[in-house]
Amino acid sequence: MKTRSLLWVGVGSFLAFLIATAPIASIYPRIAPPDSPVQLTGLSGSVFSGSAGSLSYQGRSLAKPLNWTFSPLALIAARLGFHIDGSVDGLLFDGHVSRTLGGNIVVSSLAASGGLKGLLALSGDAQLPIDGDVGVKLDELILVEKFPKQASADIDIARLRWTLGRNPLVLGDFKMVVSTEAGVIVAKVSPTGGPLDVGGELRLNTDRSYEIDLKVKAKPEAEPAVQNLVRTLGQPDTQGYYRIKSRVQM
Repeated sequence: MKTRSLLWVGVGSFLAFLIATAPIASIYPRIAPPDSPVQLTGLSGSVFSGSAGSLSYQGRSLAKPLNWTFSPLALIAARLGFHIDGSVDGLLFDGHVSRTLGGNIVVSSLAASGGLKGLLALSGDAQLPIDGDVGVKLDELILVEKFPKQASADIDIARLRWTLGRNPLVLGDFKMVVSTEAGVIVAKVSPTGGPLDVGGELRLNTDRSYEIDLKVKAKPEAEPAVQNLVRTLGQPDTQGYYRIKSRVQM
């Protein structure tokens, strides 16, 4: 390699080092577009290792706080990666996020636990009258043009509660196994305990629509308030199951 080429490589490396180690609070206002849907506040540290008091997307809070540390091993896979941790409305998370050369976002090896409201806040459904305790083990989530294209995860929900009323109704414990089938992200639902017998799946389709197809039945020992809540779903089939079926275009 010629001396001039080596010089430019050295200068480029030095500038990259200066940017990565400079205070993130000074860099962010200069590189973030004024109309960016992503907003970071309360910044401290550097690009390599820092934190934000809050992260929001299109005005919706995603994390309070958010901490990150550069992951050099991601460079082996030609990705720019970081280890992240933080919380969303009491839901604690810890994992890895990276960006590929093609601009795709990859979230991997992420664990989260806490209140269900935090998980609902991420999807924009925080106003739903349900709550509970949730544990998430996300193996991988790939976003292409900001839309989920592939996912693999296990989600456990304990003490799911219907909160629309003076006394919350405990609906039970459930498990969701998330996988990708022919490009469609599918979450299969099954009960692990409690007064409800629930089965079915949720599907996120490639045309950016999602489908809900569940069947619900109160067990004989379920308290009357739970049985009455299930009856509001309509008419049961010949086996006593009530169907929840819908399709929504995003």
